[in-house]
Amino acid sequence: MTEDARSLWDVEAETYDDAADHGLRDPDIRRAWADLLLPLIDGRGRRVADLGCGTGTLSLLLASEGGHFVNGVDFSVEMIRRAREK
Repeated sequence: MTEDARSLWDVEAETYDDAADHGLRDPDIRRAWADLLLPLIDGRGRRVADLGCGTGTLSLLLASEGGHFVNGVDFSVEMIRRAREK
């Protein structure tokens, strides 16, 4: 990955969660994502890798509602910083 791409995503992190499908702040959209993803992972307490996790919204959803142990990976330092804050 080039530094240009990394820098772009670092800047993008500031407003990334403003998009409905990124921040999942709307309860109906959050529920739609949960209804889609949680049944795909059999059981609870699974180890899950969230590759390209961005600000960690889906990582948090899988951990909090699915009871999974999630490792988020992203090449943007700012995205990871925001994911850790969540």
